[in-house]
Amino acid sequence: MSAPAAEPAGGDLVIDVPSATVVWEDRATVSEPSQPTTPPSVLVVEDETSVRSMLALAIRAAGFTVHLAVDGQDACDQLDAGLAVDVLLMDIRMPRMGGIELLRFLRSDPRFVGLPVIAMSAYSDELQEQEVRAAGAAAFLPKPFTIADLRAVLDVISGPPAR
Repeated sequence: MSAPAAEPAGGDLVIDVPSATVVWEDRATVSEPSQPTTPPSVLVVEDETSVRSMLALAIRAAGFTVHLAVDGQDACDQLDAGLAVDVLLMDIRMPRMGGIELLRFLRSDPRFVGLPVIAMSAYSDELQEQEVRAAGAAAFLPKPFTIADLRAVLDVISGPPAR
């Protein structure tokens, strides 16, 4: 597009503005940007500091949000205070409150009846696994286990985190 401007002294001034191509889109077919999803959260309940730290690193690296508790009583306190998580990963043998006692607490409280729990133990046998499942655990991981084993169980129970 060209238009003559006011005549300056000494000649014509022409301003050249390139035309633009405008494309109109039907708003009904344009999708809104998707809302970012919150990654699933895991409460890791483990009394051994090194194991707790290693689990937290691995679970975060897999795309989950991680919260930590040092034993069953600490987990109860955090949950009672309003911590909302999607999965609870716990050791069976811990001081103050062990895993079986924590499971019984969770299954007796209507707020936590549906919370999936993954139990883990270094002292695993078939009888302990049966006891843990009877108390309400969704899964049992005998220690030692691989990060891939843990990730597979987390993905089945909570669904994989969005990438």
